[in-house]
Amino acid sequence: MTRIGLYGVAGHMGRTLIGEINASESCTISGGCDRPGSPDLGRDIGMLGGLPALGIAVTDDAGAVCDVSDVIVDYSSAAATMALLPVAIAHRTPVLVCTTGFDADQKAALADAGRSIPILVGANMSASVIAMYELVKTAARLLGDDFDIEIFDFHPWDKIDAPSGTALELAEYAAEGRGAELSDLTVFARHGETGRRKRGSIGFSSARGGEVVCENTVFFAGAGQRLEIISRVTDYRAFAATTLRAAEWIAQQGPGYYSMDQMLRDQAAR
Repeated sequence: MTRIGLYGVAGHMGRTLIGEINASESCTISGGCDRPGSPDLGRDIGMLGGLPALGIAVTDDAGAVCDVSDVIVDYSSAAATMALLPVAIAHRTPVLVCTTGFDADQKAALADAGRSIPILVGANMSASVIAMYELVKTAARLLGDDFDIEIFDFHPWDKIDAPSGTALELAEYAAEGRGAELSDLTVFARHGETGRRKRGSIGFSSARGGEVVCENTVFFAGAGQRLEIISRVTDYRAFAATTLRAAEWIAQQGPGYYSMDQMLRDQAAR
């Protein structure tokens, strides 16, 4: 049984994963950590996830959770992930990072942590979005610069970063399909008189509101025609199955900075 510790246990995905891990035949929940000052500190993890008490209290001590876990699953925030890394390194605990909103320095810190422990980063654990990545790359390659690309993401009111990590990854796949560097193509904001669109650019727009779980649309707009590739996730449980697969996989790897592509290719080869 893979012992999974949850970091950000009181969030949407943390609460969802409590029940999913508890029902799993190959994983067990070993602990849960939330931010200092969280009103859920001290609560039983089972009750937090709508289950009977499991005898495990929510803590703000990431080291204590690392001590009893084979892998940490991180659904927190970019800043919280940065605080977790040195603790996980000190305890030699693999980390599955499902958090988004990292800046360039934070991404470099994640890669550097992979020199000491296994780190797997995935912005979205939905099977439909993982398939969408390849569809977007193929469409970008086939349609070329004659089609303008716009990426729209819609998330709940309390998501703190925009564009979403998923939107940025979709853009990476689109840029790869066109054989270009994403940094040369992005347009993050439009207001007022912006002038004509630069051919080949990739635009972003975001909406935040209500209890929307996760919606992503990539538009390919050409002359007299438009292709839309859409993923709509309506239940947080849609992320759970791939999250558990990824957690079990990274727990078995050596130190390194891994992508979801690497995990999926490795599992497909078996």
